[in-house]
Amino acid sequence: MRGKGEGGAARVRRCGWTRTLAHDAAIGGNLRRWITGEGSLTARLVASSSRFRVCRLSQGMETPLLDEWHAIGLAAPRPVIARDVLLVCDNTPAIYAHSIVHPLYARRDWPFLGGLGDRPLGGALFVDPRVRREPFEFARLLPHHPLMRRLQRALPELAHWPMLPARRSVFRRGKGAMLVTEVFLPDLIERKAPPAEAGSAAGLPMPERPLR
Repeated sequence: MRGKGEGGAARVRRCGWTRTLAHDAAIGGNLRRWITGEGSLTARLVASSSRFRVCRLSQGMETPLLDEWHAIGLAAPRPVIARDVLLVCDNTPAIYAHSIVHPLYARRDWPFLGGLGDRPLGGALFVDPRVRREPFEFARLLPHHPLMRRLQRALPELAHWPMLPARRSVFRRGKGAMLVTEVFLPDLIERKAPPAEAGSAAGLPMPERPLR
């Protein structure tokens, strides 16, 4: 469960989410291609590595951050289903992913979520024609942002990084809404971004177990 301080207005500063990725000397061409690429990020990571795995950090009911609850249609902050994972390429974390789901329609519209375990979310989202993805928003996360603090607890070696780029988008299925935020870790500065056609979800396992 997220600590109260991470959701409190006194300690959370809004992060500047925009529809375009700002130019920054720390975001080179290869990393920019990772961040702006369409399709399944998981499939692109699989294509660029010899060994890929998902490491689930947490999943449960949490209060959303101040800069995210409105994105899934909540009128005010209220508990949501939250899931945090690391996407790991060749034993090196490449992505920290944070997802929140509006709980009202979760059982009907995201039935796989409870049994997902350490399987990739993209294996469900990108094979279902009923899922719609809204345009990306981009941000440069600074150390004070709650997601950066959570990431630093999982990967203390990243505590000295002054900024990490991130993107997020809302997925919709029926009346259900899911906000997926992906933070791009230093491994992707050098790991070659695959071509756009590698963004297909082909070959990713599709979850089958229902939401409990």
